[in-house]
Amino acid sequence: MAVETGSWISDLVPAQPTGTSVVSEGAGHLRIIKSILQLSFPNVNDDVNAIHTKATAPTSTSAGLLWFDTTANELKLRNEADSAWITLGIDPTTNYGILGSTPVKAVTHAIQAASSTLRSATYVDTGFAITHDKQSATSTLYIYCGFHESTFTSWDTVSTYQSFIRLANSTGTLITGTTDNLLIADMKEDGHSVSASAEMGFGYSRIWKVTAANCPDGTSGDNTFDIWNKQTNAGDGGTAFNNGVMFVMEIEE
Repeated sequence: MAVETGSWISDLVPAQPTGTSVVSEGAGHLRIIKSILQLSFPNVNDDVNAIHTKATAPTSTSAGLLWFDTTANELKLRNEADSAWITLGIDPTTNYGILGSTPVKAVTHAIQAASSTLRSATYVDTGFAITHDKQSATSTLYIYCGFHESTFTSWDTVSTYQSFIRLANSTGTLITGTTDNLLIADMKEDGHSVSASAEMGFGYSRIWKVTAANCPDGTSGDNTFDIWNKQTNAGDGGTAFNNGVMFVMEIEE
């Protein structure tokens, strides 16, 4: 039987040589095995480890050994001292979050248009809103809103004027688990001579975390988030929201 040929380990034929092969061909078989090993593992010039895939840990270990624990569904690495296993942050069941990074399911982004001046002691809609199509029933949403707003007040009748926002659903109800009455502007008359009407600009940004259970319109599908506003002494001032931005990031935690 002729000496087999090939370039990779998969080319080797386990049935060769046979018991009746010519003895003089033995050297040729050894050479082809060496050639294929060097071609298949071209950069091996030191100790290497393979990945062990089994329910129990390998009995023979060394630093850097990889073991896919099929019982726990985890990838583990032998530590430098060869004394313990390090569980790597890779989840084979969902999106393969590499080395502790959290998988992002989806992101929604929306530019927000300027509002008219708001004057209300109770919460009213600013017009800032975003709708996100939730991909997973168990994921968490992170809602960001950033904007610049102008607040003004008349010092004729009041000495303090404040403006607040909340993250709400489309009807203005506070999103469960988020903080209410977030202060975005605070103006106080200090006794100095000022005009009857004073105006200041404020920048504001915030990220809210909303769990699946607290999503306003269900754990999956479209969920709408609104920014609502109110002011103290609303009749003596107002707040105008300038252009802003909102985005929703969906995370499988």
